[in-house]
Amino acid sequence: MKTLKRFVLVGAPASGKGTQSSFLSESYDLKPLSTGALLRAEVAAGSPLGLEAKKYMDAAMFVPDEVVNGIVSQWLGNNKDCGCLLDGYPRTVAQAQTLDENLAKLGLGVDIVVFLNVSQELIEARMLRRKACPVCGETTRNGEEVCPKCGAGMIVRSDDNPEAFAKRRKDYESLTLPVVEHYRAQGKVVQIDVTEEGEPEAVSARIAAAVAAYVG
Repeated sequence: MKTLKRFVLVGAPASGKGTQSSFLSESYDLKPLSTGALLRAEVAAGSPLGLEAKKYMDAAMFVPDEVVNGIVSQWLGNNKDCGCLLDGYPRTVAQAQTLDENLAKLGLGVDIVVFLNVSQELIEARMLRRKACPVCGETTRNGEEVCPKCGAGMIVRSDDNPEAFAKRRKDYESLTLPVVEHYRAQGKVVQIDVTEEGEPEAVSARIAAAVAAYVG
């Protein structure tokens, strides 16, 4: 039976990754890795990597791979004995190759990649209904006007419009989908196909069953 400690979660924008990330973290006792949070922490700490990242963040530019890879590698080294969930990283095949190399130096590797393969039609419909809470960050999918968590007024996310969504989708297809194939070639991908709207719990149950089958 395989021991799973390092999960990667891949899915298109509005595929439900946030919900399933929480499910995976809680169900498999995983420490989530957020590259955004890591970058902000390094900047706040004034570390050499943080100072380098700050130059790009202040200019509203993408932080180069070598900086992001360095911060992630450092985090993985500090958390090599615990389970972890990488959500939003690696975004490109180049990042995936660097991740594999850095984990190999620690005698580790990616154990499983959960791929949420949600139909484009369903994602577009979700995008049109999705709202976010500007106070607590809760995201809902049914056009709610009031946040179910804190009661604040919900808003439409600035990137939830057809033009911005089309660009994000194009970037995902050209940059991130090849990451799935990179790990599929290693036999590490568990694919969850979602073509119709349903309760998130139903998708979570399918993920749990697929992971159990993968473990054998």
